[in-house]
Amino acid sequence: MNVNKITAAVAGTVLALGLSAPASAVVLNTGDFKITINAFDAGTIGYGNTNGTRCQTIAQCDAAAALQAPNAYGSEDTWGIFSVQSISRVSDGSLIFTAGKNGEYLTGMFGGIKDTYVEVNGQISPTTLALGTGGWLNMYLTNSNYNSSYGPSGRLGEFGYKGVTDVGGTLALSAVFGAGALGGHPEYTYVSNYANNSISGGSQAFLDVTGGSMKGLFDTNRQEDPNGNMHDMFLKVTYGQTGASAKAGWTVDASGDVQGNIPEPGSLALLGLGLAGLASLRRRA
Repeated sequence: MNVNKITAAVAGTVLALGLSAPASAVVLNTGDFKITINAFDAGTIGYGNTNGTRCQTIAQCDAAAALQAPNAYGSEDTWGIFSVQSISRVSDGSLIFTAGKNGEYLTGMFGGIKDTYVEVNGQISPTTLALGTGGWLNMYLTNSNYNSSYGPSGRLGEFGYKGVTDVGGTLALSAVFGAGALGGHPEYTYVSNYANNSISGGSQAFLDVTGGSMKGLFDTNRQEDPNGNMHDMFLKVTYGQTGASAKAGWTVDASGDVQGNIPEPGSLALLGLGLAGLASLRRRA
């Protein structure tokens, strides 16, 4: 594996990882949506500051890291919770959804990402490049926002989190992280690069929709990764550690967005349901 090739490929592209409406559904034009999110992440760090490759397999990375992700399952190195702040039209910037409007929220959980290749670069200000495989994401329509103050200890089993999956919401969308996030290396599903001294940086990934009440709208297979594979959505986030995240025990907090293309004008029919529809759509994790 060419370390310099991977570093150069990432350097230019990586920086840092509710529905409501009137009774009539909102129509999205082709390629016309952006989902803005906030998130809290429990991640594996501590690969050291010595320039060079740390690991090239999941097992090697498990052994190399000094600080494993808190409350992780197995070899998992990245997991967390997120809240959708808004959904907007890219074409005109108009808002389709804002968190809390009509008492509705879209919150969720992600996890299962395993560090599979890690290298440290630089001497004075070292950075860590972590390439992961695997990963999943579940998003729920509920009547309450997430509560990050529970920290990693709020995890309820592998796919649950207090206040997100145990509040009687409905599964709006589930997805897996698609392979192909880094050009020339199609095996990776997640690319993350951060400054060691501040744990600030960015990540990116492609998502493949697998289920949920919104599956029919977003399962479009129209986002192309650097290796020519097609996916449903593209995720990019910037992250760092703030007082709030550190106090709660999270590794970092993040903000970012998810974008995709809709092949035909589509209607967010779920938007018109409101909380009254949760009784009939209720699903628990």
